[in-house]
Amino acid sequence: SAGNPYVSYLYDASYRLSSLLVNNMCAATGANNQGVLAVDNMSGINWCTIPVSIVEMGYMSNPNEDVLLNSADYQAKLVQGMANAVDAYFAN
Repeated sequence: SAGNPYVSYLYDASYRLSSLLVNNMCAATGANNQGVLAVDNMSGINWCTIPVSIVEMGYMSNPNEDVLLNSADYQAKLVQGMANAVDAYFAN
């Protein structure tokens, strides 16, 4: 978050990256977009020196999403959404 005591200087870039990821992945798959959640309790994030995002691709506890997550076609759509997001991030 912007108030993170360790990496607050990465907040804007990380939020932009995360937004591009979720928006592009949802556009590619048709998944429900639940937006970006900023957290400060992830030790891996708190030691980063570059923009960072953790990607949630679905819920295995949801039977429909569990089936999708095991589908090669759906996985390819997720990857395409991620690649589109990274391309958009570095294009600006």
